[in-house]
Amino acid sequence: LKESLVIVDEAHNLPEAIRALQSCRLSLPVVEASLEQLSAYTKRYINRLAGRNLYYLGQLRTCIKSFIRYLKQEPRASRMISAGELLVELKLDNINLFKIIFYLERSRLPQKLLGFANNNGSNDKENDIGISRHVSSLSLVQTFLCRLNCTAEEGKFVTNWPKVHSDERPGNDKYPTLRFVALHPAAHFENVVSEARAVALVGGTLQPFGHVAAELLDNTFQTDAAKADAFIQSSSDSKEISLTYKSKNFAAFTCDHVVPSRNVLLERLSTGPSSTVDLDFRHKSRSTDAVIDELGRTLQHISTRVPAGIVVFLPSFSYEAQIIRRWKTCGIWNALNRNKRVHREPRRSTDVETTLEAYAKDAKTCGALLLSVVGGKMSEGINFANDMARCVVVVGLPYPDITDVELKEKMMTMDKSAGGMSGQAYYQNLCLRAVNQSVGRAIRHANDYAAIVLIDQRYRNDARIWHGLPKWLRRSDKKSEDPSFSKSMAQIEKFFGEQRE
Repeated sequence: LKESLVIVDEAHNLPEAIRALQSCRLSLPVVEASLEQLSAYTKRYINRLAGRNLYYLGQLRTCIKSFIRYLKQEPRASRMISAGELLVELKLDNINLFKIIFYLERSRLPQKLLGFANNNGSNDKENDIGISRHVSSLSLVQTFLCRLNCTAEEGKFVTNWPKVHSDERPGNDKYPTLRFVALHPAAHFENVVSEARAVALVGGTLQPFGHVAAELLDNTFQTDAAKADAFIQSSSDSKEISLTYKSKNFAAFTCDHVVPSRNVLLERLSTGPSSTVDLDFRHKSRSTDAVIDELGRTLQHISTRVPAGIVVFLPSFSYEAQIIRRWKTCGIWNALNRNKRVHREPRRSTDVETTLEAYAKDAKTCGALLLSVVGGKMSEGINFANDMARCVVVVGLPYPDITDVELKEKMMTMDKSAGGMSGQAYYQNLCLRAVNQSVGRAIRHANDYAAIVLIDQRYRNDARIWHGLPKWLRRSDKKSEDPSFSKSMAQIEKFFGEQRE
């Protein structure tokens, strides 16, 4: 990469991609499989192994048994701890892990165990726990042992226990699992920045620039990014189609959408057709029958006024399942299906293409409505151009779980850094970035047009949320002094009438 120009597209995903590369996990079945294979291997070749080899195999077995004991204990509240703290709890603080890792690398034991397991048919168990026959369970143990030598600044460890009542979010662990979480992706991106002639981070949802800078760049660049955000925010009422901020080693560029503002309509709904129920999708109120029914009636009204396809983004799979159960009991589900053929985002990735084909066909013929989830498979990377999304509806604000230990650690890290973004601002931006990604599924070319409907009273009442939306979308808001539901429906009718002309 020396003296190269490095361009990273969809760069808002880069911090998480780096974290995923540096992080690792060790589940109970994987550790048990590695112990079983190690024991069988030792038993088979015990008469051929030198004393030194037997010593390190014994040390390794001690480590693996310790992992098993730890993961079989009674579930506790999840917490993040450093490598030193975990070693004490594992009772491995008196073992020289460097020597064990060196032995594994020099002897290539994980590769030998893989061949041994495949030849002896003991790798079938690994297929049941989601490990390829081409990956040794001991190699995963080796990677985890390496992470136990990391400092607290590089990353920490968390234990995930299976949830009895799953919230149906993808990624829940089926077995007790130890995870190493990389906390500072900037440490692994530093070499790219220092060696390359220039690095261009490109994407449609990079603002505020301070968010990405806080995760990927040093304090100097973070200060520049904060200044760029302040400059762009101060120019929010500017008629310019692009804005540029430059310093000695940093440049930020932002530009308007390719479509004219007349091709986009933004409506923010705080009440529904009954006008007696606030559309408030915070956790304490969103599960009430009154709010769920009002949402259903709102979508009914929208679906009678919007042609072709409508994509609705909901906060989670569990909430989607909850509202559908309710709608089926009160008749709203049947009413929606009379207006548009309703499709649901599938849980399995293998079913996405089939669902999209069926939805696209119905959208172009009889009209269709697709229920999706913010942060799911449909919210990023899918092209809902033309009739596939004449309207995008975002229900609620998808704030991450504030009690998540990983998120809390990241927010604490932000608060301690000398850069320009606080943990609270980071938390807020995670939510709005997810909203902006969902909104961006529509309006895919210069001649495209769509209505964007944001359903939650906070979109209208909270200035921080309003300013977190992209400039091109804010400009499409009609700013009517009458924020009533009937006025919004009239605006939607007028918008699509003008597009047909």
